[in-house]
Amino acid sequence: MHLHHATDDLRKPAPLPLLALHASASAILSVALLPPAGWPLGLACCVLILAMLLRALHAPAAQPGSAASGTALLALDLLVFLLCYALREADASWHATAFCILLVAPYAGVTRHLLAGAGLAFVASLVWLGLQEDFQAGNAATLLLLNLTGLCTSHGQQRQRRAHVLQHAILAEQAVRDHLTGCYNRRYLDEHLLGAELARSQRHGLCLTAILCDLDHFKRINDAHGHAAGDAALRNFAALLGNATRRGIDSVVRHGGEEFLLILPETDLAGGVRLAERLRDGLAQHIGTTASFGVASLACAPGSPAPGAPALVNAADRLLYQAKHAGRNCVRAAMLDAL
Repeated sequence: MHLHHATDDLRKPAPLPLLALHASASAILSVALLPPAGWPLGLACCVLILAMLLRALHAPAAQPGSAASGTALLALDLLVFLLCYALREADASWHATAFCILLVAPYAGVTRHLLAGAGLAFVASLVWLGLQEDFQAGNAATLLLLNLTGLCTSHGQQRQRRAHVLQHAILAEQAVRDHLTGCYNRRYLDEHLLGAELARSQRHGLCLTAILCDLDHFKRINDAHGHAAGDAALRNFAALLGNATRRGIDSVVRHGGEEFLLILPETDLAGGVRLAERLRDGLAQHIGTTASFGVASLACAPGSPAPGAPALVNAADRLLYQAKHAGRNCVRAAMLDAL
């Protein structure tokens, strides 16, 4: 759902089905193309390809060596093809065509980086030319042209894919964010965030705390200074909330109008109250206005029945209502089961 997740997808190693297809084709063709006397060598190549393929398939995607395993397997595949060509020179044209066709696989998806693809194509072409007894300009030009075409096609496809992934990530991010403050919106809270955090807290027996806060007399700001000043106050309030919470753990939601909701996993009632008081002091010092806070906390226990997801927010809303009626600019807090 975040942009960095989308960009990380572009750095993942080769797709495993494509890598397996590429290695299998190389193994089969090595047996089919080697002369009868070379079958033991072909069998040994097949076993080695299979072993390297299994290692590449079982390596975790995040492991640094997984990409190296895939690259080594590709290099072995290309070496097998060149070996077949060297042992059956009579089929040079057929080998050159098959070799170039097989290169479509790494160009289309296995090689993720332009420089890596260029290096692989250049080295393979040089080795292929080195195995020629007589310099065959036509075959050499064909091979180099196909390598270059495959490389350019792969690079173009990767650029299009990158643009598509980033555009999709931007649209997905905009769908869950409030356009004015950048906080999560109410839709994301109701459809995903609150239920997911409650389920995680219930599963691990953790505390979950919600803070509902509301700027006091916000209408006066709009009436006295205009809506632009009101929007600025909301953005400053959202920035204060974001800076005071734990990035990647806590969530800030624009609940509606001048109301903001904080979802605080692994936080007990005392921790929620401390944060609310710190925010209340920060508002008065840095923004020049006040706010009221309702803090509700739930102590989850594995195996016990969990309340519905809206119950925690409704409890914080009742506590906020109490803070408003107590004169505003204060904090009211309680455990969910005590309300």
